[in-house]
Amino acid sequence: MATIWLLGDQCSWQQPWLKQIDPALDRVVMIEANSRSTWQNYHKQKLVLVYSVMRHFRDELRQAGITVDYRQGERFDEELRAHIREYHVDELRLHMPGDDRMRRKIEQWAGENQACAVQMTEEYGFLVDRSEWPELLPDEKKWQMDSFYRLMRRRFNVLMTEDGKPLGGKWSLDAENRKPPKEGISFPEPEWIAPDEITREVIEEVETDFSDNYGKTAKFFSPVTAKEAERFFEHFVEHRLATFGDYQDAMVAGDPFMSHSMISTSLNMKLLDPLTVIRRVERAYEEGLAPLNAVEGFIRQVLGWREFIRGVYIRRMPSYQDVNALDHQRDLPAFFWTADTQMNCLHESVSAVVNHGYSHHIQRLMVLGNFATLAGIEPKQVSDWFNEMYIDAFDWVVLPNVLGMALYADGGQMSTKPYVSSGNYIDKMSDYCQSCVYNIKEKTGDNACPFHALYWHFLERHGEKFREHPRMKVMYKHLDNRTDETVNAQRTSAARIFERLETGEL
Repeated sequence: MATIWLLGDQCSWQQPWLKQIDPALDRVVMIEANSRSTWQNYHKQKLVLVYSVMRHFRDELRQAGITVDYRQGERFDEELRAHIREYHVDELRLHMPGDDRMRRKIEQWAGENQACAVQMTEEYGFLVDRSEWPELLPDEKKWQMDSFYRLMRRRFNVLMTEDGKPLGGKWSLDAENRKPPKEGISFPEPEWIAPDEITREVIEEVETDFSDNYGKTAKFFSPVTAKEAERFFEHFVEHRLATFGDYQDAMVAGDPFMSHSMISTSLNMKLLDPLTVIRRVERAYEEGLAPLNAVEGFIRQVLGWREFIRGVYIRRMPSYQDVNALDHQRDLPAFFWTADTQMNCLHESVSAVVNHGYSHHIQRLMVLGNFATLAGIEPKQVSDWFNEMYIDAFDWVVLPNVLGMALYADGGQMSTKPYVSSGNYIDKMSDYCQSCVYNIKEKTGDNACPFHALYWHFLERHGEKFREHPRMKVMYKHLDNRTDETVNAQRTSAARIFERLETGEL
């Protein structure tokens, strides 16, 4: 007789141990640990998601005739010991958690446990096995997502011609994914999932037990079962995928969703299978539902980027969580929790997170990450905020994306150069600047867009590190060609920005 312990993000019938379960002999234990140390300041919608997914899957298991010991308590280890004691467990089976800290705690517990045998196997939900990553990302080579993505395309025969060439002649159509938004553009609404009785009950509990946590639950519409996730995804494919390719890098005020699929939560919670998702989008091209730039752009995110960042996490933890290559030490400003800032791009991006636990990848990278890098915010504070405030956040996702891609805190492991820019990029790719207190056309002074002066300040303070960088030399030529008057004006503007940042007046 064995017990299978399922963690909150492992609620899938495809988990290896579940596929082998004998309902007559084996059982499942699921634990809602609700201590503050476990959940810190997580967004309320994240708590609703995890608890609701768990309770729905508990009921699915029971309806299939499987015994489920569903426990609620302060700590995982206390509840697990109680389960082992009460059910006289001989063997505990579990799946390797994605979170490195949780994995190490479980391995430590398993080593110290004397009550029963512990069997651990790889979890379902990824296309590359954990054991492959040392070979795929060897220490002696520069890691590149592009070469990894090409390997995955070949391995799974995705968007390939019969003679082994990429469909359309190019591996990446990223250059065709960068259209700015047209005036008055709008996108079909996602097929939001209305909370059922179980989810409404969870929402009430979260609002009562975690009333001090950030975020709002009024607009919780995330899928919490595999069937809901499949329906939500299919609606995206049929009605919204077609415009995803052109506008995936664009930003529109009041619409953080646009044509984005928003299935990262369902993928990361294991409600959707990544290869199934990829094959469906591939078929959408064959059926004429979406152009190749939309289909390839979507597949690149799932087959390429999602798998790659997990590999970086596996290869570089636990030291990766403490990287700070640029030695940034400033505290994260309070408006990251409230959206109370006059900078409209930041207000729009943070408001989406407060209301929905979500914003799309360009808001995360080129607004929030860009600002945090230019302002010199301490990387761990930024990654902690992303981990706590996003509904799709998990440690393996957040650390490489935020510390590596957005902040360059790993010194170039994830990206060839810092993803920083002045306000011009945001103005080009959004309509945010049109209704901002700050003037995008002014480069210095109190009314100027703060991104401008912060960008030049960043280049100045990190000149020793980036001056000879092949992709940044041109910007340093511009830096060196400034007049004394321009230098003084930019430095004065940057100083004023940091003052207003400290006083909460930005």
